Formats: sequence, structure tokens, C-alpha cells
Amino acid sequence: QQHPGSGMPILHSMCTVQRQAASHCANSAAIFKRSLYRSGRTRARFLLCGLAIFSIVCHPWMVGFRRLGCTGWLTFAGFPGLSAMHCPGRLLAHTQPRVARGAWESFQEFAQDPVVSVVGWSFVLASLTILKVALAEESDTPAVFLRGTSVSTAQTAMPDSPVICVGDSLTRGNLSADWVGNLRQMLTDSAKKPVLNAGVNMQCISNVKKRIEEVIACKPSHVTVLVGTNDLKAQASALEGWLYRTFGKIPNVGTLETYEQDLTEIRDRLLAAGARVALISPPVLGEDVNSAANQRARAFAETVQRIAADGGERCTYFPLFERTCAELPKTGGAPYDGVRFFYWLCLLCFDIHVFKRDLSDVQRERKLGATLDLVHLGPKAANYLSAMTAAFVTTTAQDDVRLAAASCKV
Repeated sequence: QQHPGSGMPILHSMCTVQRQAASHCANSAAIFKRSLYRSGRTRARFLLCGLAIFSIVCHPWMVGFRRLGCTGWLTFAGFPGLSAMHCPGRLLAHTQPRVARGAWESFQEFAQDPVVSVVGWSFVLASLTILKVALAEESDTPAVFLRGTSVSTAQTAMPDSPVICVGDSLTRGNLSADWVGNLRQMLTDSAKKPVLNAGVNMQCISNVKKRIEEVIACKPSHVTVLVGTNDLKAQASALEGWLYRTFGKIPNVGTLETYEQDLTEIRDRLLAAGARVALISPPVLGEDVNSAANQRARAFAETVQRIAADGGERCTYFPLFERTCAELPKTGGAPYDGVRFFYWLCLLCFDIHVFKRDLSDVQRERKLGATLDLVHLGPKAANYLSAMTAAFVTTTAQDDVRLAAASCKV
């Protein structure tokens, strides 16, 4: 209620109270966010402690299950329940070679170390967690869309031509920032098109080329192709090359020349099917802009740009490498390292799927600029990619509508 002659002071007091309340709410929100962050770190510590306890408890049968003659027990200091089986050295079989006996006994002594047990079981469980996430079945893939299309053909009208994002784990999004999910939200109101995720973890370009027929069968209007990071990783070391040949099921580690040939074939087949195609350069590998890995990534990006330019007006280029490279420090960035990448990837699985942490916090904690673990995309790069793709779909869709209207008039 306003009193004569005192309206301005009352209004001023109300504004002051509102500002104080807003400030209080902002402070409370910041405190709440910090408490959630601390609780997430606390859960991570509990998880690691539980993993260590599990490893020590499982230690006895892990090192003694092959030795039936084990009689004594070595007890850990102060904990009679947590003990390792002591197996005296003896011949396992009269026909077993002396070299094999020595190797097994050496492993037995090595495995009796509880620290080795903790590290070994941690590696096994972390690997199983990554496999569970990587092999999880999704509902937005071309295969699921084709099954739904067969039902729609028999019962109702055909669905609209989809937008399909083809690639590897950077596109799948369950081990990194989900830019395809962001794109789906952006296109819900504007283009009203289904968005399919054709990203498969740990695939190289030769694997992707084998899946293109499934993509074409969906009759897409737009296709993005982001592939090449795993080809770069396979070239990083002999061990990673072996891993991709064995588990990625590629005949040989690809070169820049084979990458160019395969990507050109993928582009031509998609364009021949009537789709508009966006070729995306692989992002940085590691965060040292001057490293050998990023020099190879730069060569891959130049190749992608050249192939897109040769594809005509229905093919475009997304400079993801250039965008992520601009987010790196000029000097002192972390180079790609397979061991550190695997360690960070293990923690990232828990951060995303267990603790539901903000990926910006994960990135800031690791002092990374463009990636989450030296490979997978951070939030900024993912937002850029989804925005670029949304603009590509909406603007070219309008052009296609105008061209169709003009052809009808003729």
C-alpha cells in the first residue's frame, strides 16, 4: 500500500529486498552445486575403496585356484580373514617342461602381492564397465528405424526421411558429450525430422564403409559422417594397432591413402542415394597442438576438406578439427597417451553413467580444453557440432522445398 509522499522510498525498499533475495538464491544455488560436486567425489572415493576391498577379499582364490596342494596361509598383518594362499613350489606334472613350471611359479609369486591383485582386479572391472557401456543396445539406430518402417508400411503412412549421423564413439555419445542428442532436441520444433544415431564404438572407416548400405536403406535426407579418430589411434602405437585389428575387426591398420579412398566411396554412395552429405574432420587427438598425433590429425582434416569440396553443392565440410584445435593452448597441452586415455576413460564411464556429473566439471578438473579424456568430445565441441548440423539440415531443407515447388510449376 502506497502512502502519500512515500512512494519512491517504498519502491526502493522493495527493489532492495528483491535484489537481496536474488543474491541469496544465487548463493544458495552455488553452495548446493558445490555440495553435489563434493558428494560426487565422495561417492567416487567410496567406490574405489570398495573396489580395493573386493580385490583383496578375492585375492586368495585368484592366486590359489590352480594349486590343489596348497596347505599354508600367509595372513596379512592384523587381518586373519584377509589372507593369501601359500603354495609351496612343486612339480605340477612330470611331463611339464621345466620352463613352463618356472614361468607359472614366477607368476604365482608375483600374483601373491596384494597390490598386484588390487590393480589387476581394478583393470578387469573397469574394462567390463566400459564394455557394458560400449555394447549397450540403443533405440535410435538405423536398424531399429528400419524395423519400425516395415511396420509403418503395413499399417500407416511412411515416416519422414531421417537425418542420420554416421561415425564412431564420438557420434554414439555414450562415452562423451552427446551432440546427436542435442541435435535431436534442436530439430524437434524446426524440421520435425527423426534423427538417427549410426555411431558405433571402436569402429574405423573400413567398418563404417560396410554399414553404409543400412544407412542408405533408411532413405535419409541428410547424413553427417564423422570418422577417422580410431584410424588415428590405431596408428599411434603397435599395441593399439593390434587392439583395433583384433577387437575392431579390421584387416590392417589404415593409412591416409586408404582413409581417403574409403571416405570418397562413402561420399559417392550417399550422394548417389539422394542424400545431402556433411563430412566432418576428426577432432584433435590429445591436447598438444604440436604433437605428432595432431600433425596426422591435421592431414586427415585437410583430406576431408578436399573430398567434401569435390562432392559438389550437395556436399559440405564441417571444420571440427580446426574448431577443437583453436581451444588448445599454444604450448604445454597434454599429448595423447594410451595409458592415461584408458585411465580417464574408465573414470569417465562412472562420471557419466553412475555419478551423472557435469562434463564441464570433469573437463575443468582434468585441465582439458577440447576433450574429456584426450579423445572424446567435451561440451563446447559437442554444442558446436550439433548447432552446425542443425543449421545444415534446416537451411538445405528449405532449399529443397523451393526447388521442389519450382519443378512442380514447370
